[in-house]
Amino acid sequence: METTALPLNSSIIEKTRDLCSLILTSPEYKGNLEKIEAFFADVSAQQSYREFSQLGELLNEKQHAGELTQDDVANYEKKQSELRENPVVDGFMSAEESLNAIARQISQHVGKSLELGRLPDPEDFDSSGCCGGGGGGGCGCSH
Repeated sequence: METTALPLNSSIIEKTRDLCSLILTSPEYKGNLEKIEAFFADVSAQQSYREFSQLGELLNEKQHAGELTQDDVANYEKKQSELRENPVVDGFMSAEESLNAIARQISQHVGKSLELGRLPDPEDFDSSGCCGGGGGGGCGCSH
């Protein structure tokens, strides 16, 4: 099956660019950007976050090998709580979560519009369903 990209002057691309401009000028984005910039200006915060990420990778490997213990999980959660006590790291992690949530929400709206053939209503995103009603996007759903 051959896929065809939209031409750069497509009205869909133009509206997508409008949406991107709206996002980039929004207070939500600007606030998150400030938190991210503060993180990248703080070498100590970056090192702490890097060490925590490496611990997460190690635990992921242990889980795949069937070697993950409750102590490992408790240690990880303790380290995460300690990391969140640093306001710069906490701000970065919160900003990352917020920006990912925005992208996920936009993707769900576009996907649901294509699925339904109309603009989705709030009830089309029934949160009792899998993945917040977004379908089987890698969450283990099978509908």
